[in-house]
Amino acid sequence: MKNFTLFCAICITIISLSCSSDDDAVTQDPIIGKWTLSQRFQNGVETQLTECFKTNEVIFVADGTLKSTFHRIATNNSCEFSHEASGTWENLGNNKYTMIEGDDKPYVCEINEAGTVFSIEDNFEFQGEEILLKDVLTKN
Repeated sequence: MKNFTLFCAICITIISLSCSSDDDAVTQDPIIGKWTLSQRFQNGVETQLTECFKTNEVIFVADGTLKSTFHRIATNNSCEFSHEASGTWENLGNNKYTMIEGDDKPYVCEINEAGTVFSIEDNFEFQGEEILLKDVLTKN
């Protein structure tokens, strides 16, 4: 009788554990991962990106941090590392995010519904001209 009681207790425990709710599963934020530059628009006009600039990337980490890596064309026309920046990001809801790199102003960014395309816009003045720059990144 003791063995039967022990057997029933083990069966009930196994059944209870296997019936746990999937509602406890944590969904990973779609921005987490590595993104590379795929398009750039200046004042609404797409600019031609070299293969070198397409290696620029941003890595978003689940802890709310990010790391950006930038490249440039060297004087001998080779692609070389330019600089890195680190910062933080926050999900604002409705596919909108803020990201801050170093002491820069916060950027409001947007990700598409599929979680595969991410865009960043920035306004700045260059040689007396107002520039609107929009970078589009795709998830790797």
